[in-house]
Amino acid sequence: SWGWPEDLAQLRGNGKAAADPEGVRAFTDQEIEQLREAIKGSRLTAADSVAWDALICFGLRPKELQALELQRRNGVLVAVVSRSKRSSRGSSGARIIPAVPPAGWPTDCCGLLERWKQHGLPPGVLDARSPGQLLTQQLRRLHLPEELTAYGLRHAFALRLGLDLGLHVREAAELMGHSPAVHLATYGRRLDGPGLQAKVAGLVKVRAGV
Repeated sequence: SWGWPEDLAQLRGNGKAAADPEGVRAFTDQEIEQLREAIKGSRLTAADSVAWDALICFGLRPKELQALELQRRNGVLVAVVSRSKRSSRGSSGARIIPAVPPAGWPTDCCGLLERWKQHGLPPGVLDARSPGQLLTQQLRRLHLPEELTAYGLRHAFALRLGLDLGLHVREAAELMGHSPAVHLATYGRRLDGPGLQAKVAGLVKVRAGV
């Protein structure tokens, strides 16, 4: 009668020892396409699609959708975020973020600016106390993997900045709206992992005389 799996799980704690060895759970490009296809086949509106694509292309916190303006500057699609954030880990103010869509997407993010002007953002998201919770509930109804949340698109954006574009941690952190220390603490494992594994494999080969 002892519910040992639940009790045992609590013994892991919530510190670094309990962290997923793979690092943060981010959407893959394939999962992003699955999300967009699921939205097309659902009852969600064109405004909902705009909200999801904005999270994908700009790495926003869901709450930042509530103070968002899209513009084209010098031919580049950008998001102007005017919402500030303060917490025990630091603060961030207004910032401008150039679009960084997944590989294979057009630079205009599938006409995102025009769609935003036409449809806007869904009132439910704009009025929600916790947009992230609302959007994650949508993911559950769309039958995406249980471990994915709306924040997983922000994680995917951060990894694109580091792994695909090769931005320095300080540069990526500025676009994300947090400090380099927070960026490293959150994404360092995923950003450094591939290079570290390749380095170790190379050293092992050298030691073995291969």
